Amino acid sequence: MYKLSINKELFSDILLKKINILEKKNNNYWKKELLEPTIIDDKLTYTIKQFDKLQITNGLGKNQPQLIIECKKVDYDIENGCFQFYLGKIFEQKNINIVEDEKDIIIKQLLEEREKLLEMLNLKK
Repeated sequence: MYKLSINKELFSDILLKKINILEKKNNNYWKKELLEPTIIDDKLTYTIKQFDKLQITNGLGKNQPQLIIECKKVDYDIENGCFQFYLGKIFEQKNINIVEDEKDIIIKQLLEEREKLLEMLNLKK
């Protein structure tokens, strides 16, 4: 499992499934972390390390928000010059304080609309 620390907004977007590809710009740090040198036919080539799970955190300390999430694959986007982590299912959440996500808000709105319709039907009888 590979560990990543990201900012609060990006963390929230991943938690709410607004983002399913996490991108990291190509620099020396990420090359060192993600590229594995191999020798094939006396030529040096690089492969991208693959991970089954990612531990994504926001902040420092014991009570930092944390996700354990499926990593479908790690790839490199030549056009944008960045490494891409393709995210899947969220396996575990820790120290998450988001009260409502978008699904909760939509469900609440639908229930309110239902109540209004029932009231209108009862008034017509």
